[in-house]
Amino acid sequence: MTWEMTVTVLIIVMMMGMLVKEIARPEYVLSGALAVLLLTGILTPREAIQGFYNKGMLTIGLLCIVAGAVQKSGWAERFIDYVLNKGKTPRGSLLRIMVPSSIFSGVLNNTPIVAAFTPIVRQWCEKHDLAPSKFLLPISYATIAGGTMTLIGTSTNLVVHGMLVERGYQGFSFFQLAVIGVPVTVVLLCFMVLIGMKMLPSRVPTMPYYSGETEQKQFSAEMVVKKGGRYEGMTLKQAGLHQENGLRLTGMIQNKTVRTEISPYYVLKEGDRLLLRGKLTDIAALEKKNGLWLDTGPAYQLDGLKQGEIRLLEVVVTHYSSILFKKIKDILFPRQFDAAVLGVHRYQEALEDRMKDITIKPGDTLLLLAGPDFEKRTSSRNEFTVLHGRGNPFQELPSWKGILPVFLLGVMVLLAAAEVISIFTAALLTVLIVLGLNIMPVREAKNYIPFQVLVVIAAALGIGEAMLKTGAAAYIAETFIHWMAPVGLLGIFLLLYVLTNIFTEMITNNAAAIIMLPVSIETANLLDLSITPFAVIVAIAASASFMTPIGYQTNLFVYGQGGYRFVDFLKVGGPVSLIVMTLTISITWLVWV
Repeated sequence: MTWEMTVTVLIIVMMMGMLVKEIARPEYVLSGALAVLLLTGILTPREAIQGFYNKGMLTIGLLCIVAGAVQKSGWAERFIDYVLNKGKTPRGSLLRIMVPSSIFSGVLNNTPIVAAFTPIVRQWCEKHDLAPSKFLLPISYATIAGGTMTLIGTSTNLVVHGMLVERGYQGFSFFQLAVIGVPVTVVLLCFMVLIGMKMLPSRVPTMPYYSGETEQKQFSAEMVVKKGGRYEGMTLKQAGLHQENGLRLTGMIQNKTVRTEISPYYVLKEGDRLLLRGKLTDIAALEKKNGLWLDTGPAYQLDGLKQGEIRLLEVVVTHYSSILFKKIKDILFPRQFDAAVLGVHRYQEALEDRMKDITIKPGDTLLLLAGPDFEKRTSSRNEFTVLHGRGNPFQELPSWKGILPVFLLGVMVLLAAAEVISIFTAALLTVLIVLGLNIMPVREAKNYIPFQVLVVIAAALGIGEAMLKTGAAAYIAETFIHWMAPVGLLGIFLLLYVLTNIFTEMITNNAAAIIMLPVSIETANLLDLSITPFAVIVAIAASASFMTPIGYQTNLFVYGQGGYRFVDFLKVGGPVSLIVMTLTISITWLVWV
């Protein structure tokens, strides 16, 4: 072994150890490993940064924006809500949600799918006295399996495809992996409905809903039950208002006093005032359901905000403000500032007072409905710091803006599948249309791009280049062939799958694929065989993370949401992994060897 090869292997071993021990975030660990390879001269600057303009990596970012536009339209959530309510038995409902989850994940990023479906499923389970733990892990598994059906179904497929193309090999066609993905998905769905559901625990999680956006502010707001609205006459449990899309009921106002202990079987009446706490987007989504209205006072109404006549501003109260330590009802916001308070956020504190009784403190963040004179009345006074970039989730989208993203997604998939244009070009055109027509503002689109994941992929691509350049990948490939010589090609496939799968369970799916693909390339070259079966095995094995919650982001997402324990993943994911591995290797052998 040369010194370059030795150093590369040592860096990769140390990197994997740090990832397993979770010493630092994956993007920091991989970026640090890439920096060391650059500083030692093993990689040139051009080789080190080539991953940051890799088409596969860029395509993933573009597809996340497309998925965000579809998610924003609300079509997927409404569809799942409809599907769940059609199920007559728990097993029937599970099958009804797993099928569309797996199909959607074939064309959309599976993490936002799970993020969008989780609160709906948890609310539905609570209404029907079912344990969410029987549903959430199967949904995660369904999206993982469904993602293997198409080129764009998972970032791993795109990364492997991009690496193959950059090295002069023929990448995957749009539906090439469906030869394995479809059988795997069908068998997995059958297993989870017939056997897996029995193996899963009946456990109710204690943690609140989580949507993957921990850094978004939680605002306290006051909402009133509408006369004739969808919630009048329903119990809190039936309405799901105490756990609706990430919102938490902190109290109810009765006889001018705040009650914090409320029975889930309390029947809602017209005029009941609920104190809720959650993200602004969740408050807006609840208001749009025509069951509650936000109390903003007589001077300002939400209709003006929806029509764009008044603005939604997020401001921070300064330490020099004249409103400090005053109750909102005593400040007279409309008269002083041409504004009304919509919600209040206080760092690490859940406010349980009525909106008008909240005492303003330095650093409080206020959501304001601001009239045209707000800036004039505050510009010469150091009352607030206005935070820029706040969108208006209350503003109704024209119907065409809700339908167009779904239509564009369909066109994008058709063009890419027919190989009229590349998936990168199709995704880029779709994003340009979405941004150009203002279906999603640029500032909002940035929220849907998983920058941390993209950095991991880009850095891992550079590390994969080092493995090829130094001969480390060829050395490992030769060792594989030597070990498996008595068993033959089937044994090499098995070892390649098992190692890739172990790596993806311990570190990340994309890093595992990028580390193992150079090994598969060198193995194919040494055996003088087509690269396709080796690349297929790496792509599927890197995505097939079923045995740990840390191997795949959707598993990690449902880990706390379903109240699971680590052993639950091993118990159910072990048989699933064995089934997927057997199908993958068998079909690869029959189709590509």
